[in-house]
Amino acid sequence: MMPMLLHDKTAVITGNPYGIGRATARLFAAEGAKVVCIDDSDEGWTPAGGEARDTPRLFADVSDAGQVAAIVPRCERILGQVDILFNLAGRAEGQRFETTTLETWQRMVGRNLTAAFVCSQAFLPLMKRRPGGAIIHHGSIDGILGNPALAAYSAAKGGLVALTHVMAHDLAPYGIRVNCISTGAIRDGVARPKDAGLVGLTPAGRTGTPDDVARVALFLASEWSAYVNGANIVVDGGRTGITQGCYGS
Repeated sequence: MMPMLLHDKTAVITGNPYGIGRATARLFAAEGAKVVCIDDSDEGWTPAGGEARDTPRLFADVSDAGQVAAIVPRCERILGQVDILFNLAGRAEGQRFETTTLETWQRMVGRNLTAAFVCSQAFLPLMKRRPGGAIIHHGSIDGILGNPALAAYSAAKGGLVALTHVMAHDLAPYGIRVNCISTGAIRDGVARPKDAGLVGLTPAGRTGTPDDVARVALFLASEWSAYVNGANIVVDGGRTGITQGCYGS
C-alpha cells in the first residue's frame, strides 16, 4: 500500500467552496493533509458525499489584507503551521476592453491577483517554519492568450503567471516552491449553453472536471513535484496546444 502523499501536511485553500475547492479539499484530506478552507461567504455551499466533515471553513475577503491578517492566527491555532497554500479565489466578469469600467477592473484585479499576493504574504511566516512548502496559484488560459470578452480578468490572470515566476525565485531559499495551474472550461456538473462550442475547440472532446484540477494540485503540493518550481501547468484538454486555424483542418 502506497503511503499517503500529504501525510502530516497542512493546507489552506482560499476561495471556491464548491467545484475545484471542494474537490481539492477532499483529495488533500484523503491523502493525509489537515485542511482549512477560506472563502468570503457560504453562498452555494451544500454538503457533498465523501465530504471531510472535520475540514474547518473560515470566512474572509481574501483580497483584503486586514481581513486576511486577522484570519491567519485562527489558521495557526488549527494547523500549527502551513505547508500548502492553494490560492484558488477568483471570479470572472465579462466585459470587452472598451466597456470595462474602472470598478470592474479593480474588482477583477483584487479577486484574481491581489488576493494571491495578500494571502501568500500573510501565510509566509507560517510556511517558513518547515521546509518543503508549496504555494499553488489558480490561473486561467485567458491569462495566457487573452479573452476579448474578459479584459480585466485576462489581465489579472496574466499577472498571476508573472507573479508565480517571481515568487518561485524569491521563496526558493526557504524551501518553498511556487507554481500555477491555468485552467480552461472546468465544469462542476452543471451544463451551460456554450459547452458544446468549447468541446468543439477542445482536443480532449469534453470539458474538464474539478477532479481534473484537484489531481494536478495534489501533484504540485506533494514531493512528487519536488523539482517543479515556477511552472505554469495548463489543464485545458489541449485547447491552447493548438490554434483554431489548424484544428479540424
